[in-house]
Amino acid sequence: MENYVKVVLCAYPLLRTVGQDYAEHIRNKALLSYVSAQSTERLAEYLAEEILRKQKLEQLKELLDRVLMKLSEVERTLIEIRYFGKKRVKELLRSKGVKSEERAALIGSERSYFRQLRRVVAKVGGMLAKEGLTKEVYMAEYADIDIIRKIHIFVEKRDGEV
Repeated sequence: MENYVKVVLCAYPLLRTVGQDYAEHIRNKALLSYVSAQSTERLAEYLAEEILRKQKLEQLKELLDRVLMKLSEVERTLIEIRYFGKKRVKELLRSKGVKSEERAALIGSERSYFRQLRRVVAKVGGMLAKEGLTKEVYMAEYADIDIIRKIHIFVEKRDGEV
């Protein structure tokens, strides 16, 4: 399985507010342009690049929304636990209405959990590829974006875990 799938899953919670955050950053940079040491031309180029990054990240969020909606509740829960920072596994599963026997299968053993998680992440990878997000597209479109690059480094460091 490719690490880019893990990277975009780790980035997903940040993507929820990326449009608003980037818009605010772009607006502030433009408003404070009179104090910038950059030339007007370079500042305009920078703002255009930031707008393009914002659009790319919003497209990535929409793509992930579509893919995640196609997963079952249990599969989404597995992804949420591992990649979205959900800490209290039993409470999360109970709140999502996961039946006790499914809950036992999910958290019954660590080995079982990681095996199921690997399958779900591989499934998400296949779904992303069908939607057009392959490793090549990821490298060309997203790998150079600062926040994605930082998440990629984090995932590479913990790669042995899943």
